[in-house]
Amino acid sequence: MVPPANMMKHTPAFLVTIGALMLAPAIANAMPETEPHGSAAGLVGWGFREGAGFGLGVRGGYTLAQNVYIGGTFMWHAGSSSDTLVSTISSNVYYIGVEGGYDFQVHPVVIRPYIGLGPGFGHSSGQFCTGINGIGCTSFSDTNTVFAFWFGGTVLYPLNEQWFIGGDFKLAVIDSEVLPTLAFTGGLNF
Repeated sequence: MVPPANMMKHTPAFLVTIGALMLAPAIANAMPETEPHGSAAGLVGWGFREGAGFGLGVRGGYTLAQNVYIGGTFMWHAGSSSDTLVSTISSNVYYIGVEGGYDFQVHPVVIRPYIGLGPGFGHSSGQFCTGINGIGCTSFSDTNTVFAFWFGGTVLYPLNEQWFIGGDFKLAVIDSEVLPTLAFTGGLNF
């Protein structure tokens, strides 16, 4: 875990992102408006922290005519495991929440900075053994729920009017620990 004192070094990036999102309405007058539409996408990526690793997720939302995006996301990371002669321990993280962002139209791509918040979950399970062949073993399973928020950006490239592919980068802050995630995304507009 990152001590709260170290959280201050991540604060400038968070404040810059919040400032950019607050300026988006002022930029909106210069951006062409889009047709309001819904979207749904899958995410496949990697979380660059111990206990994260490979990740799968989904994202869905609605883009208003003013290019404002409102939606939600769920991201699950497979985590890591360790085996020794006396123990087996595995851990992973996942989070779910609402998101808001702004779609910048840079023809033909859409660049969307966003911010999200919701509950984050850290799960660990395993077994400790004091004997041989499973004798004297104790199993455990625990899930810790905390507040989480994330900010990042996605770049979407249209394959046609419905389907798109792209990339996504986010910094998720779960219980004061920062989890950078890079993912491939693909989905459809409707």
